[in-house]
Amino acid sequence: MSREFLVLFLRSWLPAPDQPVYQLWRRWLVLLLFWPLLLALLLINGSGLALDRLFFPGYRHVRIRAPVFVIGIPRSGTTFLHRLLALDRRFSTTALWELVFAPSITQRYFWLGFARLDRLAGAPLARLLASVERRVLGKLDDIHGTGLAAPEEDYLALAPVLGCFLLVLPLPDERLWRLARGDQALSGREKRRILGFYRGIVQRHLWFHGPERTLLSKNPSFTPLIESLVAEFPDARFVACFRNPTRAVPSQINAILVGARIFRGRDIDADYWRDRLTDMLCFYYRHLFETLPNLPGCVYAQVLLEELAPRPYAAVMSVYQQFGWTPDEGFDSALKKEEERARHYQSNHQYSLTGVALPPQRLSRDFGFVYRHLGYPLPESEQP
Repeated sequence: MSREFLVLFLRSWLPAPDQPVYQLWRRWLVLLLFWPLLLALLLINGSGLALDRLFFPGYRHVRIRAPVFVIGIPRSGTTFLHRLLALDRRFSTTALWELVFAPSITQRYFWLGFARLDRLAGAPLARLLASVERRVLGKLDDIHGTGLAAPEEDYLALAPVLGCFLLVLPLPDERLWRLARGDQALSGREKRRILGFYRGIVQRHLWFHGPERTLLSKNPSFTPLIESLVAEFPDARFVACFRNPTRAVPSQINAILVGARIFRGRDIDADYWRDRLTDMLCFYYRHLFETLPNLPGCVYAQVLLEELAPRPYAAVMSVYQQFGWTPDEGFDSALKKEEERARHYQSNHQYSLTGVALPPQRLSRDFGFVYRHLGYPLPESEQP
């Protein structure tokens, strides 16, 4: 892995395909901050993972039973559904703080011990952390609301093996773009490396939270790796989230553009991101349609955001019925409360076809199979 990171490090200083050369200095300034932070974090987390083998070797014997993967189209309600399902105590899911600062058992015990000492002192550091958390993460609420203790996408833990797609923002390299077509584009060695590392992360998580519990993973970036996940976890279950491409495609492009501009400035080539992400999402839809129904023994459920958002209780109950699960009284009550909250929720994120230069004609051309398959109406200008 050191050689691959060295290659990425060297390439990251070259002009990106979506950035004017005259803005290269700005990217260099960002990278001067980004690289030391990333490498320090990887070194600390890697040390924690290594110490687990010494202090907690039993984690390697944890059996991962019938994990549940929430996958699908980005911006299609995967986060909402994930957090609804996480209310069920049968599941265990990863929190943001665990993924970023404590993927190892050793680190989790360290930070929990540190938190206990802080509480004995009146919790001054906890209050400071809460204030910093809202200042930093609060800026992302319109795009992807989160918090350190909130359930989060576990692909963040895959950065050490270059399995985290978001690395494409600071590191413009084709090997990272190949993650967007994982089952088809990655070599067998790359898939084994990523999923073998992921298995170790999950085993550690279940060892810490309870080996009897069921892993609940939410990760739209796992959508192109469905076949690989089934090979690694033959008894896995999948919940696939969908949304009308007219809304989902520009929403995802706009969200990614926010991150791209952090590393490259405002004058990036938006057409570059529009084209790459449109192709990626087209593959996501097609891979879901073609793969899940044809995998032997694969158990999956389908959720449409247009049904989930206004009626979350009914959507979740439909998933439970599909999988033969019975919700307990506590989960049923919590779901009903979330249903009431959903009635008063309105997203602040605005979606614009014009803003990303994605005309209805292109949506109809590239995603026509999606409109037909799921029964969504064609974009307005394409209506008969």
